[in-house]
Amino acid sequence: MPRYGIKVWSKDVLKNPDFFNEAAEAVKNGTFGYIELFAIPDSFNETQSLIAPAIKGLPVVIHAPHSCFGLDTGNPELETSNQKKFEDSRRFADLLNAEIIILHAGAGAGEACLSETIRQFRNIGDSRIAVENLPLICSSTHVRLHGNTPAEIQRIITETGCKFCLDFSHAVCAANSTNADVWQTLNAFAALNPSMYHLCDGNINGTDDEHLHYGEGNYDLKRLLTEYVEPNALVTMETGHKIPQNITPWLEDLRFLQNL
Repeated sequence: MPRYGIKVWSKDVLKNPDFFNEAAEAVKNGTFGYIELFAIPDSFNETQSLIAPAIKGLPVVIHAPHSCFGLDTGNPELETSNQKKFEDSRRFADLLNAEIIILHAGAGAGEACLSETIRQFRNIGDSRIAVENLPLICSSTHVRLHGNTPAEIQRIITETGCKFCLDFSHAVCAANSTNADVWQTLNAFAALNPSMYHLCDGNINGTDDEHLHYGEGNYDLKRLLTEYVEPNALVTMETGHKIPQNITPWLEDLRFLQNL
């Protein structure tokens, strides 16, 4: 069975400590397989003293900031800022012994943007980076993105040596945006040997990444898990958009997946 992870944000330990501590305890007792920690820029110094005793020693994946937080590897003018914003992710990974740091490709489309992302990934130079495939259009900013086709992700992997996080919803959205076959697209992404996965529910014919809880959409979740996910693989439950009050929605998500 896959190891299902729960996602928390670094500042949850300050602003939402009950949720953060519940999530940590649920990993400690084996309910969830790991924590995926989204590293908000400039949060390491103010949170490390609380985060370390709560989750150090637990399995942890780090998620670096993305373009919504101003980290856009497709923009050469942002390179210095990008490296600074990535630094907290590196520090959290060092502190928590994380083996994966998820990093998005940037905004923009075309060869210039893709080549810039490849160049900046190389310059960041962290072997723990796993590129995450993206939708064609960001659901939050409505900006065009790259790193949304199997060919683009393969280039990033081949030319930088990075790992790969397959986001199922992003793949579905990108395929629908370009009138590509969803399942052929997923087959091509799966052939790139993902190191881990992101899974939510959504509209199988849609183009917006909705982060629905399981059962709220029409994804064939059983097929996704049985055809594309290896036993014992890392699968982050990337569900829910609202500020969480407790871990109950993710306990329900876990039960839903276990009962498929």
